[in-house]
Amino acid sequence: MELSKEVQLLQSEVRKFARDVIAEKVDEFDKNWIYPKEIITQLGAMGLCGATIPEVYGGCLLDTVSLLVGLEEISRVCPSTALILLAHNILFSHTIVKFGNEEQKKRYLPDAASGRVIGGFAEFATNELTVKEENGCYRITGRNHILLNGDACGPFILFVESAGKVNALIIDDTITGIKRNRKNNIIGMNAGGINEIIFDDCTVPLLNQLKGEGNSIMAELKLFSNLGYSALNLGIAEAAMENAIKYAKERVQFGEPIINFGMVREMIADMATQIESVRLLLYDAAVIRDNGKDFTRASALARYLSNQMVAEVTTNAIQVYGGYGYMKDYPVERYFRDGQVSRVLGSSGIELKELIVNSTI
Repeated sequence: MELSKEVQLLQSEVRKFARDVIAEKVDEFDKNWIYPKEIITQLGAMGLCGATIPEVYGGCLLDTVSLLVGLEEISRVCPSTALILLAHNILFSHTIVKFGNEEQKKRYLPDAASGRVIGGFAEFATNELTVKEENGCYRITGRNHILLNGDACGPFILFVESAGKVNALIIDDTITGIKRNRKNNIIGMNAGGINEIIFDDCTVPLLNQLKGEGNSIMAELKLFSNLGYSALNLGIAEAAMENAIKYAKERVQFGEPIINFGMVREMIADMATQIESVRLLLYDAAVIRDNGKDFTRASALARYLSNQMVAEVTTNAIQVYGGYGYMKDYPVERYFRDGQVSRVLGSSGIELKELIVNSTI
């Protein structure tokens, strides 16, 4: 597909910012587990924190293609920063836009649109919670092991199961008895601000509950976020291939650059083919969504293939580097680690296969 002039302009602006501003700090962010607060503030000023929020609440409401182009370009330089934007825009802001009442929208969306507040999302699959309903409240005890954007200390979406039902709640700073702990034991996305969160007999008013049945909300979020994660995977793979090609042109063995070796050229051809396949699937799915059509199958196909692709491409990039590829002195090691995290967040391979099969047979 050919991007419109407006999307090309956005792509150029985000690419320039990522390469001129983010790139010089990304290694420091990764090595020292630094949440890129100043970078997110600047992205907020560019409008990228309000990408899924209507103008009436202070956002700019980009179409799906534009949002994914922005995520892809940032992920090519810093996947952690792209993950922060994905969680904020798709998993937090979009959820409130679609399922929040008017009071909730007015309360949370204006600050989210400007980037003054960065919203988070607690992965439902990692809940170890005890939930009881009493006196018009939920009482929650236990922990959730994956809270995206936990370092931002903003409000977040939490799914809870009580009395056989799943509901979505907005958890904010008015709720006491919550402790966030930085997750420093993950293999990648070190600057993404991923936390675990502990609930100590927290009381959450039913007023914080979003409209709709929780499983239905979750299913829609997975479809949309699958596109976001595919964009992250795509950006990671592109960067890994670019670095591998650059290294192969510079690395000399037996009197010539290794880019001339048949095995290296074959790996690069495989990388390019897989990347282009994912690109076509992803932006086809984005156009389907923007046209208001059912993108269930397209979303699952893009995410399923992108998960496989990012693992293979980043592995091959390391192979091009040889032993150097495993060293933290070279960027492909970081892209490999970040890709492993990006491909497992949000949806399992089994779920994706079932969606593909059910929409095919």
